[in-house]
Amino acid sequence: MMGLNLHGLTRGAIQLVNEDVDGTVYISTGRTSVRGILTPTFAPVVARLQVQAQKHTDITHERSLQYNNGLLTMYAFGNFSDIERRDGKGGDIVNIPTGPRAGWYMITMVTEWWPNWCCFEVTTQLDYATIQDYIAKTANGTPPTP
Repeated sequence: MMGLNLHGLTRGAIQLVNEDVDGTVYISTGRTSVRGILTPTFAPVVARLQVQAQKHTDITHERSLQYNNGLLTMYAFGNFSDIERRDGKGGDIVNIPTGPRAGWYMITMVTEWWPNWCCFEVTTQLDYATIQDYIAKTANGTPPTP
């Protein structure tokens, strides 16, 4: 007996309200060490992304001020990673080149894994022109600078 594909059934309705966007997920492939300077390495994967805002409960309220920590939820075909130290995976970066959500994002938590798609939370990163520029600014664990 074949399982019911709820994702396939709801896909059309989701697209009417919030269309997918084209992006690139840069999958972390580890790092290089040259004279003690650690530089992350990535492999690009083109992806169709469903970008959605976080639900209200994920916004922090503190001392009568509201802080939104730049989190978004993304759905993508494929399986991407947050940080998995035991497997040596993680640190995947997402780039959306155009549109209202254009920018760089780091996958901070995968919330759902399915056979051919996943859902993950991302944190907004500083904007850079290319992945090489991003890598250069974060080499050796240097915090990114604007």
